[in-house]
Amino acid sequence: MFHIARRILLFIGLATATTACEPTTPTQFDRLSPEQTGITFTNEPGETDSFNILTNEYIYNGGGVGVGDFNQDGRPDLFFTGAATENELYLNDGDFSFRNVSTIAGIGGGSRWNNGVTVVDVNNDGLLDIYVCATTRQAAKDRSNQLFLNQGNDAKGIPTFKDVAPAYGIADTSHNTQGAWLDYDGDGDLDLFLLINKMVDNKRPNDFSNKVDDGSGSRTDRLYRQDQVDGNIVFTEVGKETGILKQGFSLAATVCDLNRDGWPDLYVSNDYLSNDLAYLNVEKEGQRVFEEISYGITKHTSYSAMGNDVADLNNDGLPDIIAVDMLPADNLRRKMMLASNNYTYLINLERFGVHPQFTRNTLQLSRGLRTDTFSDLPQYGEVAMQAGLPATDWSWTPLVADFDLDGIKDIIITNGFPRDITDKDFGDYNVTNSRYLSPGALLPKIPSVKIPNVAYRGVSIADGMPTYEDASLNWGIDVPSFSNGAAYADLDGDGDLDYVTNNIYDAAHVYRNNTISGEDAKLTSIRIAPAKDLTDVEWFGAEVILLNGDSLESFFLHPHRGYLSSQGRELRVAGIHGLDTKVVVRWPGGELRDYGSVSTLPTKGLHPGGGTPIADLPISSAPAAAPYLTTMPSPPYVHEDLDYIDFNVQPMLLHKLTEQGPAVAVSDIDGDGYDDLYVSGSLGKNGSFLMGNATGYEPVATLINDAEDAPEELGSLFFDADGDGDEDLYIVSGSYEYDLENGDYDDRLYENIGGRFVRATGGLEGEIVASGSCVRASDIDGDGDLDLFVGTRVVPHAYPTPAASACYRNESTSGKLRFVLDEKWTSNLASVSNVSDALFTDADNDGDQDLLIAGEWSALRYFKNDGEQFVDETTVTNLGEATGWWRSITPGDFDNDGDVDYIIGNTGENSILRPSTTFPVQAYVGDIDDNKGTDFIPFTYLRSVDGEYRSYPYFGRNDFAKQVNKVKAEYLTHRNFADADAGQFLAGSPPESLLSVNESRSVLLRNDGGKFFIMPLPASVQASPISGGQAVDLNDDDLLDVVLIGNERGVETSQGGMNAANGHVLINQGNLTFKSLNNAESGFTVPGDGRALVVARTPNSRRLIAAQNRGPLVISSIVAKPLAATTRKQEQYWGAGYLSQSGLRR
Repeated sequence: MFHIARRILLFIGLATATTACEPTTPTQFDRLSPEQTGITFTNEPGETDSFNILTNEYIYNGGGVGVGDFNQDGRPDLFFTGAATENELYLNDGDFSFRNVSTIAGIGGGSRWNNGVTVVDVNNDGLLDIYVCATTRQAAKDRSNQLFLNQGNDAKGIPTFKDVAPAYGIADTSHNTQGAWLDYDGDGDLDLFLLINKMVDNKRPNDFSNKVDDGSGSRTDRLYRQDQVDGNIVFTEVGKETGILKQGFSLAATVCDLNRDGWPDLYVSNDYLSNDLAYLNVEKEGQRVFEEISYGITKHTSYSAMGNDVADLNNDGLPDIIAVDMLPADNLRRKMMLASNNYTYLINLERFGVHPQFTRNTLQLSRGLRTDTFSDLPQYGEVAMQAGLPATDWSWTPLVADFDLDGIKDIIITNGFPRDITDKDFGDYNVTNSRYLSPGALLPKIPSVKIPNVAYRGVSIADGMPTYEDASLNWGIDVPSFSNGAAYADLDGDGDLDYVTNNIYDAAHVYRNNTISGEDAKLTSIRIAPAKDLTDVEWFGAEVILLNGDSLESFFLHPHRGYLSSQGRELRVAGIHGLDTKVVVRWPGGELRDYGSVSTLPTKGLHPGGGTPIADLPISSAPAAAPYLTTMPSPPYVHEDLDYIDFNVQPMLLHKLTEQGPAVAVSDIDGDGYDDLYVSGSLGKNGSFLMGNATGYEPVATLINDAEDAPEELGSLFFDADGDGDEDLYIVSGSYEYDLENGDYDDRLYENIGGRFVRATGGLEGEIVASGSCVRASDIDGDGDLDLFVGTRVVPHAYPTPAASACYRNESTSGKLRFVLDEKWTSNLASVSNVSDALFTDADNDGDQDLLIAGEWSALRYFKNDGEQFVDETTVTNLGEATGWWRSITPGDFDNDGDVDYIIGNTGENSILRPSTTFPVQAYVGDIDDNKGTDFIPFTYLRSVDGEYRSYPYFGRNDFAKQVNKVKAEYLTHRNFADADAGQFLAGSPPESLLSVNESRSVLLRNDGGKFFIMPLPASVQASPISGGQAVDLNDDDLLDVVLIGNERGVETSQGGMNAANGHVLINQGNLTFKSLNNAESGFTVPGDGRALVVARTPNSRRLIAAQNRGPLVISSIVAKPLAATTRKQEQYWGAGYLSQSGLRR
């Protein structure tokens, strides 16, 4: 049973400052000098010719900061860990004056290489103790961890400490990074989770090897359970029996509550190849154990993950996760650091059971609980790129708090590294010279990364998506440093959070927060802190929730977060909503209690016996309705696809072109009232027929006579080609694996003969053989039969070289399928290329079928049907300006005004590439090196060394040289290459060789009498590329809602997967505004690379079928019954949506 003492208190008070003068402080923070603060601690790593970055990669991993009121005077004191420097303790004498009492306190640590610190009251005596981890030293005694037990103050009021780690059994010597304290088993005392990070002897830590997941590894983290034996505290290592089994290179752990059940969980970031770990605290057979769930809740993580923090970043009450890595923000540093694009590495990750990971910061935004086969697990979408914080260089500590008290949490990240061994020019020099030179001679050749830390101000939260701006300069966080550990605390008691860093080679930085002392402000903050008589075990893990109307802010109270550090034991949060703000606490164990408003809180503080027990949060919005979609069992079918490495053919592709499918086409083949499915096959795989029935879908043997295995199938379409009353089948051949000469790219037309599909030999006259995408049918010439449009996706091995799409005129007769290439209807389509999707639609309401086309590196293309041919009216309909990587078209009259609007899928904003009209993404397509090949070279705007943004090659020198070999002769070093902008590479290139994209957002295309206006979709939709879509009225309000799927796993590896989506449901609010639902609210979860999305019908219901590349079908039943539309225009489509054909209305 979870034990909680009845005397738990939690004080929440108000701090206010009101002035009316001109501001005297120009920045958010002031950095106070050592002379002002008295804090002179400097972390010296002790580099020598024999001990340095070339002999020990962890020499600059730095030290931490610990915050706590050690002498019980009501002011937070500061503790710093040192490497080749002894630890130091500074007492806070007020007004940012600190006193070094390290010698008297007895906390130096001797000859140990000290690493992480945690401040904790281990023995529940009301005095704060200090646990310090040690590493690196060869002798075990010199790397034993120490627990400095607080002995109380001496006669001069200085706290003294005694190392009791050996007596307690936690003087661990296994190369520890940091400890985290939590009551994992709910027995009323604090247990110790211990991070282990030992450098591999004689091996490279990034080499692939078999994983050690049975708890036997020397780098497996440890869990020490606290017990009482004869009245004495004793710790017992229980990691293996409690599920701590996976070996790694652990750098940071944050205690959190991922599923909000009141039990403490753990998020652990790991360096190098080892995965980040998410340990969920669960009960099994009456015991509390940990279940590692990272694979079930995230899709990828940071590669060299350093510190992490877990906090509610978007004020939805759910815990989000940020972990930091090493991606630089500016062009020079990026070109000097990033490894080459290496997709084989991703394949090996899968082969060795390692979760995908990429070199950049990651922000895992909670999407609620999963509704699929991983139901009741939290699920996350990784959105650091969209939020604006993927790149902060060689980063260490991310800390989340509302530093400016505006109600939106901010993030400050430490960074820097004294010797950059990732520098590519040094790497080349080292390979050539290391056999001749000593490490001491090589060291001066290694550049340093002494750069300012980064402050991100939370700007807004729109549709659940937090966005940030770099406020480092305005906040005064702009001093170059080598900063590692960091902590926040209200050091001067004025009501805002100050900030402290532990630096290598420089004195610690102390930043005074000026938010409340600003002179043109009236600000309040709410103080959340444990009462003085509250022991740590009683409050560690409490969640405080502040409510005001529909707004919500959630705070998880636990000081162990960030990197190597222990935070202040109180929070300062914005009081901008006033004294009516409600306070709810979720206590350890899960009980929720409502304490009323801030203004009526009891003066003695909060306790679990006070307030009112509640079952759920008292928010004013209406209770959530039942999900609009219910998940049905998936059929025994999983799409398979060869993991072809497109980047070996064209090294500077931004994404793969071989994972476009599968397509899904719908028809009631057997006439039983249940729509059936055809799911296209990948290279070497037949497509699959699945027959609908009352319980779902059942795969059957192929219905195609003499089915062929070789070609890859993309778009597919059931339609009555010959007017005989049954539906024939057209299948597009596509993909990228083979060039046109050596591959089979002939499309296939099948006649339905008695329920079997027989290839119509000679059925396509004048066929344009190409790697295609979609096929669409409509009577474009008004002669009463269905004609075809077939879109061309790519010239294999020569992307994005233009290639013609085609219109085929139906000349079929009963018993003879015949389609003829129609030059007249095709002629004006010659300028269309890289077609992803197309739609026949009467956009201008003149009674005939126009053609709307989506493609990459292009504007959306609109072709009006004038009765004789298609006329390009892209420009006159307002579509010519926005160029994108358009992927899909989902039609619907979303405003019920009698014309059809369109949801257009794009790549979204969750990407390193964020094009705009000012800073477009461009690409050269031509033969830049005159070798008779196609060179595709993307350029993007990056910050230069002078702070201006210029267009540079997106890829680095090594990747560029794979495509254009002469670049190494023209640019002898990576630095030379980094200095060259697009103008130098493209001088003399004809304008037609340059493609451009200025819009990456998925949009609603509002149709206003045949003119189109672009309206961006909600922010949640921009978190990934959008492919399949359907317009369906889910809630019976006569407004079409939107269901979307997407993601793209096959992205070049310097950026990594664009797969934050788990499926989207947008509820139409009227006036062309949409409300995003999370997956729990909608009942819809499609976590993989969503492709086709179709509606299939049964005698009494409708179903959504979502196809995933290399994944199962997701089948959802639509709860609502369709209403007869009033003014809404409805069209009948033979093919609509990405590689999709839904069942015809009947």
